Amino acid sequence: MRIYKSFLLQVTDDAHAVIMAGGTLQPIEETRLRLFPGLLPSDIKFFSCNHIVPPESILPIAVTCGPSGKKFDFSHSSRSSPTMIEELGRFLCNIVTIVPEGIVVFFSSYDYEKQVYDAWMASGTISKISKKKHVFREPRSSVDVEMILNKYKEAIQSCCSNGSGDTSVNGALLMAVVGGKISEGINFSDGMGRCVVMVGLPYPSPDDVELMETIKHIGNHSTSSVAGDDESLSRDDECKVEPGFGILRKSGKSGQEYYENLCMKAVNQCIGRAIRHVNDYAAMLLVDSRYLHTSSGRGFSCPVEKLPQWIKTRLTCGQNYGEVHRLLLQFFRTNKQIH
Repeated sequence: MRIYKSFLLQVTDDAHAVIMAGGTLQPIEETRLRLFPGLLPSDIKFFSCNHIVPPESILPIAVTCGPSGKKFDFSHSSRSSPTMIEELGRFLCNIVTIVPEGIVVFFSSYDYEKQVYDAWMASGTISKISKKKHVFREPRSSVDVEMILNKYKEAIQSCCSNGSGDTSVNGALLMAVVGGKISEGINFSDGMGRCVVMVGLPYPSPDDVELMETIKHIGNHSTSSVAGDDESLSRDDECKVEPGFGILRKSGKSGQEYYENLCMKAVNQCIGRAIRHVNDYAAMLLVDSRYLHTSSGRGFSCPVEKLPQWIKTRLTCGQNYGEVHRLLLQFFRTNKQIH
């Protein structure tokens, strides 16, 4: 890491200009702190433009509650509750009936994905989903990823070739993991990803020693910390159960915002997997009521404020499942006619 930072300092000192281009640089502050910690924010010019796809080709929705009206909360203290897992399963059982072709569902970790899958197997939820979508899971071993993706793609293509008159299985669903192979390097264009479901807010593990040391470093060298910042994470119950959050509370505004930015960059990478060319279209469902939390009053923004502009401007809040269902029906009906 020291050699890498030394190289970056040499580049910025010797070059007249350094240009970085990419689709997932936002939130830009996290990128600046990681790559150019010695440069002032005023020395970096950031330019962002709209996506190549027309606005009507995407449907981002913040989903706050499930079909039975239960509020979605996938924070650490709530996500393992049978009620929350059951409500998520009920939600997916509903949307697989209206979303065509492929759905990719992202979970925060392999362990949580397994916990949810095992619960759904026991309750019969997987069986219900399988009546409309073939179900696949991201493997832990990277050597098996290509095989699973090929099976997922073949299942979708097979359903599409049966014709629109087939009222049974209409595609496939892939249970994936944030930070895994599928979230960072795979393109789910066209039917491979008509809908991306992000379950919760995938904050990095506070048990990551290197990450916590980085946050301590940012906090120690920040001049923007303010009194009372140690309470700014109280909106997330994870603070109460993970010892690593003690470091976050002491790191001040900059350290905590860096941590939040890592989470939202992971979200942006995942939901961006589905739109890959000008004629593509997809829905993006952010499933957690915390996506709509307002600013804490200490300089922290609502999570959706860290979404890319081309998604943020189209974001809709689904206050109830009926509204989400209606929006999805209308979206796919319209785009099927256009494309």
